[in-house]
Amino acid sequence: MKPLRLLMVEDNPDDEALVVMELRRNGFAAESHRVQTADALREALHRQDWDIILSDYSMPRFTALDALAVLRDTGRDIPFIVVSGSIGEDEAVEAMRAGARDYFAKDRLVRLGAAVERELREAEARREHAREELDRVLLAQSSEALAEPLDLDERLKRLVRIPVPRVADWCVIFLHERARGGLRLAALAHPDAEREARAWAMDQRFTAPLDAQAGPARVLATGEPEWVEDVSKRSVPVTRDAEHQREVDRLGLRSVVYVPLRGRASVLGVLGLATSGERRLGAADLTLARELGRRVGLVLENARLFREAQDAVRLRDEFLTVAAHELRTPLTTLRLQLGSMLAPSLRGPPAPELVTRLERSLRQVRRLGTLVEGLLDVSRLSSGELRLAPERFDLAELVREVTGRYRPEAVGVGCELRVSGEPGIWGRWDRVRVDQAVAALVSNALKFGPGKPVEVDVETVGPRGRVCVRDRGIGIQEDQLELIFERFGRAVSSRSYGGLGLGLYLARRSAEAHGGRAWAEPREGGGACFTLELPLEKEMRE
Repeated sequence: MKPLRLLMVEDNPDDEALVVMELRRNGFAAESHRVQTADALREALHRQDWDIILSDYSMPRFTALDALAVLRDTGRDIPFIVVSGSIGEDEAVEAMRAGARDYFAKDRLVRLGAAVERELREAEARREHAREELDRVLLAQSSEALAEPLDLDERLKRLVRIPVPRVADWCVIFLHERARGGLRLAALAHPDAEREARAWAMDQRFTAPLDAQAGPARVLATGEPEWVEDVSKRSVPVTRDAEHQREVDRLGLRSVVYVPLRGRASVLGVLGLATSGERRLGAADLTLARELGRRVGLVLENARLFREAQDAVRLRDEFLTVAAHELRTPLTTLRLQLGSMLAPSLRGPPAPELVTRLERSLRQVRRLGTLVEGLLDVSRLSSGELRLAPERFDLAELVREVTGRYRPEAVGVGCELRVSGEPGIWGRWDRVRVDQAVAALVSNALKFGPGKPVEVDVETVGPRGRVCVRDRGIGIQEDQLELIFERFGRAVSSRSYGGLGLGLYLARRSAEAHGGRAWAEPREGGGACFTLELPLEKEMRE
């Protein structure tokens, strides 16, 4: 016999008995409940789920059309068949338009078994289709919530609102917090704000130990999902703390599903769905929870990897900062010592070999100092720091000062360093940063264009001061013009040309920090032109 939860809208007990007998004859073990008013019908629909409704067409104070209106208000999809002593064609058509699935007279009950069988089958198909559509919508909304550009906690709080109340009365996410020795409630949703507050307060007071025999702590420990259709029949408590268990019982849960939130190497938390009252969770809810859990676990794993990457970058920058400071101190001392040895040599009888060696040593010290400052600047830029100390100075004067420092190096590589430009190009810039940027362009030209002239021009172009450094070196391919301004960016092998690949990167960042720009372009006939532009002070623009 097939069990059947039958709700009858009927004023005659004998007719109810007749219908139940006919259903039994067709193999149904009908559990029947009879109502004959709108209020009784509402109460019955609220109290439990029904497989089918059989209704008389006309009763003393109630009709099948009234019953269909009540059913329609609940939004429930329960097959409704009109079984009447006498029903005309017009009434039958009206009932079908109102939502009845079928109709026939009581003297033809021989058809009832087949009709009920058909309606149960079609209702199940409709429910499965509706559930698939609902799951599709919920998962799409969940993906959108998890992709929002918010912090992780806010994304989880949005996600738990999505299944409530369409699938469950509760949706929760617990995260494993090692310092707490158990689970921390990260997100919670319930239609009743008071119940939500009670659950949050309970999480503050109690921690479920990981050796619990049931519930979310058990799922975290084992990595296996848990589905309990009727919590009242659970054989073991979710916690060994009696007071904690009483608080859990006060929530009045009927049915629960818990699934693990898996990371690459471990379970990171637990997602749970739960119902109250008579509603129970089923296999479809477990499937939905598993898919939600898989997506949340992926987001948690990505967040963990992102935190690890941030920590690694922070540690690297801290190392660069400490290393740069440690290297800068002996370099400064060494430069001073070499300078003090060179000065007397220049005042006294010439000692060409000693002077030459000291000058070479000082150039190497300056080069080391530039590399150290570059590493320190990269660390500052990584943490978002590039503070400027603006002061008023002449750009043409600074360019001549920088090129003057590089003349010995230009002689050493066989380059004629040509500088042009009239003084009086004033602006408020950070002298150290602009010096560093111009030096990077000049040093770059000498490195890649040895043996050929390097031209440095400084001029005013509209509201900006412009420094152009032109060489006749190896040139740059069009697809490398932006790459060479990236951090550690190179257009050639580091084995052929030394350096850290930071000079042009720092030059561009410095120009942009001043409101200017830096770029490169190939020259006709070979070589390249590197340009630095900086905004002039207001009076110069006018």
